[in-house]
Amino acid sequence: MNQLRQHRWLLLILLLAFGLRLVNLNGRSLWYDEALAILFAEKSLTAMLRGTITITNGIAANVHPLLYFWLLHGWMQLVGQAPTAVRLLSVLFGTATVFVDYLLAEEIRDWGLEIGQNLQSPISNPQSLPLFTALLIALSPFHIYYSQETRMYGLLGLLTLLATLFWLRGWRTNQRRDWTLVGVCGALVLYTHTLGALYLAGLGMWAAWQWVRQGWQRWQGVVGSYALMLLLYAPWLTILPSQLGRVQQSYWVVRPGLTELLQTLLAFHVAYDNEALPGWLLPLALFLSLLVPIFLLMALRTSAALRSPALQLLGFTTLLPPTLGFLVSQFQPIYTLRAFLPSALTYWVLLGLVFGASKMPKGMKWVLGGLTAVILTASLLNHYTYASFPRPPFAAAANWLTDHTEPDAVIIHSNKLTFFPTYLYNRTIPQQFIADEPGSPSDTLAYATQAAMGLFATVDLETAVSNHPRIYFILLDRAQAEAVAAGQPTHPHLAWLAARYQLQDTIHFNDLAIYEFRRSAD
Repeated sequence: MNQLRQHRWLLLILLLAFGLRLVNLNGRSLWYDEALAILFAEKSLTAMLRGTITITNGIAANVHPLLYFWLLHGWMQLVGQAPTAVRLLSVLFGTATVFVDYLLAEEIRDWGLEIGQNLQSPISNPQSLPLFTALLIALSPFHIYYSQETRMYGLLGLLTLLATLFWLRGWRTNQRRDWTLVGVCGALVLYTHTLGALYLAGLGMWAAWQWVRQGWQRWQGVVGSYALMLLLYAPWLTILPSQLGRVQQSYWVVRPGLTELLQTLLAFHVAYDNEALPGWLLPLALFLSLLVPIFLLMALRTSAALRSPALQLLGFTTLLPPTLGFLVSQFQPIYTLRAFLPSALTYWVLLGLVFGASKMPKGMKWVLGGLTAVILTASLLNHYTYASFPRPPFAAAANWLTDHTEPDAVIIHSNKLTFFPTYLYNRTIPQQFIADEPGSPSDTLAYATQAAMGLFATVDLETAVSNHPRIYFILLDRAQAEAVAAGQPTHPHLAWLAARYQLQDTIHFNDLAIYEFRRSAD
């Protein structure tokens, strides 16, 4: 394939990636995490800093570093706060990641050809392998999901893939520039998400593995890059212990088990985080997610050409971060599927290179490709149209409240999950939300963060109700179901209201409910 044709195909893949990440970008409601990010990032840089690093009883207000929020702040100054506008930043990060993936696959291919491991591809030739890997990431539901969300994970994926690209170049050429860029990108990873350290540890463990097998090659570059990371990250290291203290005190993550591992396997292939696959699709998706790794291992075992150090690096960065996260989480739960998006990215590069270069029978290739195409199409259609927990149609609910709220009424949210997106869609109507139980896993919104945004929780339902004769109470069906599953006849807030008010109506927006109560007649 000549270079001009290669570049044309790359442009088409990038346009496809960009287009898939634009689909229904405005139609899907912003949910709690996104609304919180927008309301936080609209404040000044110093206000965000105070809302993150303020320490109370040795605990920091927020667990996340600030790089993404500061970038989002600048982005919103340029484009505004409409859902499409704020999400477009992640779309751009995601599309750029597809391009970096192409460069990474190209680097690995060239390294393999240099050392005599000629990757002969049955789909065309070695020149097409980077295009194949870029296409895989362009179509990945997991990556599309976080390329459409106003959160830091699209940026995290881009920076980790850049660090990996410069790492491979540094190992291949031992140029100081490349090792310096590894250090810079690594520090930016840490300023984006603390769990990015698990991915960076995977790079270091691969280097240690190479040293055990081949001696202390490139040790100056490796040590220098990590030293530069720590130097650049040093200002935040003073904050990190108090952020870890917040994780220990109150964090929503549960100790992972088999269910979380299966969710990770699904997301790495055809699924995503925070959205449920349709029941009919789940068995097929799980079957494919188990089948593909088996074929991958078979291909790696039968071809010595595919067991290059560069492909081993992809294996280390794919497996070690989730493994380390799983092991640490047995003592302190930190296992967050979305934080392993970088590992999914290197896994897709590995898949593209191995399946593109392996001698898979044509019939098997067509069966696997056809099954994958069907499942990916169904998975993406589900993603684009999904409108249930945690992202029910908050915009529609906010519009309804605007049209129907009476002057003597008060709008109360059972918790912050429904308040922030509803408030973001309509700030003109007064709304309140009930504080989380102090010290509970859901108690993640510190007072300092509330103060930075100027949005404060109300201590309890009785205080929120005050003496209002009419209540619009907003509750997720999931919260009601959890209360019933715990042995309660109904949600405690609903029980309290029912004892003092008469329920007039219940309006549903998918699994988001608005209960209208009026004061009981004397």
